[in-house]
Amino acid sequence: MYKVYLKICLNRLKNNSSYKHFLNNFFLIALLFLFFLLLLNQALAVLPFIILAYYLFRKNKLLFKASVVLIASVFIHFLLLEYFVKPDNNSTFSGKIVDLEKKEKHQKITLKKGVFKLLIYDYDFRNLSVGDIVQGKGLALDVDPERIEGGFNYKDYLKHKKTIKNVICEEIEVKGRGISINLIKYYFLNYLENNFQGESLAFMKAMLIGDDALFSEEFKGAIANNGILHLFAVSGLHIILFVDIINKILQSFRIKENIIISGTCLFLFFYLIITSFSASVLRAALMYYLAVINKSLKLGFSSLDVISICFIILILINPYYMYDYGFILSFQASLVIILLSPLISKIGHFKQLLIISIFAALITLPVVININNDINLLSPFTNVIFIDLIEGIILPLSLVVLFLPRLSKVYEFLVIAFEKLTVFISNHLYLPIRLPDFSFLTTMIYYVLLITLGLFYHKRSLKNILIVSNIFFILILANIKFFKVSGEVNFLDLVNGESVLIETPFNECTALIDTGDGSNNDVIDFLKSRGIKKLDYLFITHNHYDHNGGAFEVIDNFFVKNIVISAYDDSGIGKYPKIIRVKAGDRVSCGKTVFHIIHPDDNYSDENDNSIIIYTKLGNKNFLFLGDAGKEVEAKIIDYNLEVDVIKVGHHGSATSTNPEFISKLRPEYAIIQTGRIEKFGFPHKQTIVTLESLNVKVFRTDQHYSIKYRFRKNESIFEIIR
Repeated sequence: MYKVYLKICLNRLKNNSSYKHFLNNFFLIALLFLFFLLLLNQALAVLPFIILAYYLFRKNKLLFKASVVLIASVFIHFLLLEYFVKPDNNSTFSGKIVDLEKKEKHQKITLKKGVFKLLIYDYDFRNLSVGDIVQGKGLALDVDPERIEGGFNYKDYLKHKKTIKNVICEEIEVKGRGISINLIKYYFLNYLENNFQGESLAFMKAMLIGDDALFSEEFKGAIANNGILHLFAVSGLHIILFVDIINKILQSFRIKENIIISGTCLFLFFYLIITSFSASVLRAALMYYLAVINKSLKLGFSSLDVISICFIILILINPYYMYDYGFILSFQASLVIILLSPLISKIGHFKQLLIISIFAALITLPVVININNDINLLSPFTNVIFIDLIEGIILPLSLVVLFLPRLSKVYEFLVIAFEKLTVFISNHLYLPIRLPDFSFLTTMIYYVLLITLGLFYHKRSLKNILIVSNIFFILILANIKFFKVSGEVNFLDLVNGESVLIETPFNECTALIDTGDGSNNDVIDFLKSRGIKKLDYLFITHNHYDHNGGAFEVIDNFFVKNIVISAYDDSGIGKYPKIIRVKAGDRVSCGKTVFHIIHPDDNYSDENDNSIIIYTKLGNKNFLFLGDAGKEVEAKIIDYNLEVDVIKVGHHGSATSTNPEFISKLRPEYAIIQTGRIEKFGFPHKQTIVTLESLNVKVFRTDQHYSIKYRFRKNESIFEIIR
């Protein structure tokens, strides 16, 4: 009776004119959805949003009304999240443990409290397990927002994961025991760790749950260079392969199709739990569920309808998915496969893989560049090799070895061979191009050019023009520095140390003063995000780790034409070629910019006083960079009669520098203090601030203002801060 009633309802639905309006049109609703999400973050998205909304209104008012209702629902959900997901700095915590991750020095405990998550760091490795209901207290941690332009915003990252608290645990007490589906993941990880080790364990974790933490840095670098990170992030490829294997195994036993589908659906649900409902896996699983429903109920949805419905459902569930790179890349790659499938169905396997790899690389380029600014132009070709190796050997064998751990020795031999092949290809088939971060505007221009090429590809008169236009746009973007009419000086807010990037108009001079201690790759990432490939000069003011600790990484990642160090520097950097040793009275020319070396004039016992002091004019202001020089050095240069507008304060603003007499004589208009963020040093010293403010010097501090930018062109200049 129930089935008959359901069949009648479905027939009425399919014969309804409104239903027919939606068939093959869900993509338009999803596209409007997408532009609305962009509008929440970029005001420039208002134009494409209005154009598409107007088109939809004229084309089909029913679709337009449905879109308005859905968008309103997402907007309300988004506003609620923005209002309620806020950092909680209270030192107490309580909730149910839903995840335990053991690190080298601590275990990271994830608590669930309502819809929110809390991260607790336990350095005592207390005996806890998933499902425990706990409460405790500790040291609440401040979470950093974006402190360097284009840098990682940990505060927003946690917010978009609905994580409201970070605490170093001091006391924790188990109050009870609850039921948690995450126990399945916990037992699964225990099974892996008890039955595998070394490279076998590393690959099992990477292949089955997307955890690459056990990979060596060399192998991780090779994966990135080859452009195959997506093969080690659990995604649709894994789901397709797993579903195919399950189907073949169950079909060999002549099991009915409906039972096979039920078994596959159940497997996917458990796999979602094991992968912590990763956005990319959730997308792939939901698409499978929707495809099953579509086929069994004969709803008539196209593959494009299915992916569009999937997108709409997931955004309705969690609008913050729009910030998840895995979510974005997963949908982009799936869309490429859906659109290309009818066109490449009759060509050979390797040609299919190559075409899909090329188009996937083109479609995902802006997102991939904003994750990693270096891309390998040969990756679409090497991807053909790696996809077949992963899909045909490594991933299926991972499943087999999962149930037959005794084969782990064979598995280990194969994965070590795979590692060596990956590193070899990375070393010999690596043709990188570096692009700066895509802004919203450049992203829109890129996709408009790409879509226009696709639409008019078969028109010979336009085809070549559009191909050249696309290539020309990428070339301009890759060399955008040559077209910049303004210059910049960026004082970076580092965890420990100082680094200053100087860029003059039209790429005449690019110079870096110091590198910080190299932690977190902050300097490297910042330079790459700006599309920098070479440095005309790398100045290392003195041999202290917080100023030269990242020098070797900078030299490895960029073409450094000249390295400038003190004549008295005895560090290992002096062994590099292209070294220029300087002392007081020397000059370094970089394009039209001249760096006057004011100090050192001798070899001092205090390494801080061996700092290179640089005097130069940038735009309409004279800069004095003091390194870590102290009051003794300041007293020596006080009589040089320098006209100084901007001073980079010595030694992070400590009490050892910034003599009142020195500042009084120079009378700078602005002072920059790069304090670092290590609390035990207590930078800047209170007296330093008093000295500067008493003489009416405008003070910029990285501890308060984060990174500081000075922008200039001809006789115009302005200071900007992130905070």
